[in-house]
Amino acid sequence: MGDGVDMNLDAGLGILAVLILTLGQGEAALSSGLEAVSFNGTTYLLAKSEAEVIVPANGSSFNLTLPIRADIRLFNSSGGEVPAETRVDFWRGYYNYQVVAGEEVDGHLNYTLPIADQRFVVLAEEGSSLRVVLPPGYATGDRLLGRARPTPDRIEYLDNRTVLIWTVLEGRVIDVSFYAEDAPRAFRLFLLLLAFLAGVLALEHRASMRRLRSIRRDADEDLEGRGRT
Repeated sequence: MGDGVDMNLDAGLGILAVLILTLGQGEAALSSGLEAVSFNGTTYLLAKSEAEVIVPANGSSFNLTLPIRADIRLFNSSGGEVPAETRVDFWRGYYNYQVVAGEEVDGHLNYTLPIADQRFVVLAEEGSSLRVVLPPGYATGDRLLGRARPTPDRIEYLDNRTVLIWTVLEGRVIDVSFYAEDAPRAFRLFLLLLAFLAGVLALEHRASMRRLRSIRRDADEDLEGRGRT
């Protein structure tokens, strides 16, 4: 009986090793070039704890409505900061900003938003264009670990960063959950390990039940033999 259980355990270990090797070989790195072209929409550059927001700006006066108080800065197309006066009013849970410069500016506004638990949620204008750039080494799209809603119109890759692009946003809420790129593989290996341990426990339970039945049968036969004598 013990030899049969050992053989089953060895077979289970062999199968687990094959599955792990198969998963390792099946993980292909996604690569695609993202050309450095201008994007006529809002860009969110995500880090682990905050998002840098880049909003195109063309004119001398700009209005923004944000859920938090933020330090908004104005830059020209050359990357130089432009002096500007910022006025803010708080109304019904939102901060309404007016950024006024002393000259016409063709550039962008810049500020940051907090991120918690590797999830980025932002309220945007319906029909607007925007893109979300995940932190280096992070991904999204797994049904269990996290997805982007609504589904992006396009996904591109720049160096080690995933870029989600909505050309025409449907609805107003962008909700992106992201995770380390190796997290799906680690999660699947964890599930395989749980399945393997469950199989081992089932084999041990089956062997224990057979041993108990054998012991009971031997005891019954012994009692019957004594009864005859």
